[in-house]
Amino acid sequence: MKKLLLTTALAGATLVASNAIAQTTVSGNLDIAFKAISGESAAVGGDKSHRGFGKEAQINIQNKGKLNNGMDYAAGFSLEDDGNQTSALFNENTYIDFISGDTTLTIGQDHIQHSERTLGNFVGLVAEDLSNTSNTSQVTTDGFLSAVGADPAQSMGIGIMQKTPVGTFSALYVPSNQRDAGASLGSEDGTQDTSDESAYEIGFVGNLGVKGLSAHAFFNKEQKANTDTRDNKGQNIGLSYNFGQITAGYNYKKTEFGTSNLGADIAKNDTKQHEYGLAYAVSPNLTIGANLTKAENSGTGAKADAESRSIAVGYNLGAIALTAQVAQLENIDFATGASAKDVDVLYLRASTKF
Repeated sequence: MKKLLLTTALAGATLVASNAIAQTTVSGNLDIAFKAISGESAAVGGDKSHRGFGKEAQINIQNKGKLNNGMDYAAGFSLEDDGNQTSALFNENTYIDFISGDTTLTIGQDHIQHSERTLGNFVGLVAEDLSNTSNTSQVTTDGFLSAVGADPAQSMGIGIMQKTPVGTFSALYVPSNQRDAGASLGSEDGTQDTSDESAYEIGFVGNLGVKGLSAHAFFNKEQKANTDTRDNKGQNIGLSYNFGQITAGYNYKKTEFGTSNLGADIAKNDTKQHEYGLAYAVSPNLTIGANLTKAENSGTGAKADAESRSIAVGYNLGAIALTAQVAQLENIDFATGASAKDVDVLYLRASTKF
């Protein structure tokens, strides 16, 4: 018993010592938005309009410090409530990092740099998010891409990031890519064995050594499942350049769908997307942005390119940032003729961080 008590006391002292050199922070953000959507489609009974408020709240908890071998570490997780979320509250930014100089080994989910990004839109929502609504009589999905291909960063995995003078390179491997199942997990002493296959993503984010330039490139692949006829692959390549008050950018995205990912004809083919963005900083607090996004799908039968045009204004009030955006979207599901779905969108958002 004395030996057990001594061991327990030593363990307790070790924990206290570790906490003494660690730093714990709590941060978060809150977005409250209003969206109005007016749609035109014979397929859903003519004109449809919907409007209402939405919100996203997130709390981030992080701990960082030194390990007893001299390496740095960081660990944390986030709680996100998007709307009235009833599940997957802990799907955001869960990680443990082992850091040695410019090299970081990371284990977790939604933490490593990944392909769900763009350099073709600087203010407001991307095209894929503009038509989102929970009303089932309105179009709830579209053909635009936000993430690409396998999108493995939304599942638990292990990765490495290496900083260099031109940017940060990364590689990620996930043993079970569960992007379609809310990235569900087993308990810490169990495992989550599903029909989803393994996936990987390699990437780069940096300025290539050029002041004012931003660049990224990501490539991912998920091994085909039994119900698929081919692997699920994605590419995301973007460039932007800042000319003082003006920033211009272009982004190319491509997804080669495995047939079980979406169902229907879109899932059997490729979607290629081009995004063009322009932003003008009127003042340190006021920015105006414009975006043109075009997506095309190689499905069989008649296909029309999807197109999104938007103008957005962002104003920084210090503690609160305001965004206003108007957009026109055409053929958002690649349909033609009477089945084509077009929508007009008004989006207003107030954002704060704490």
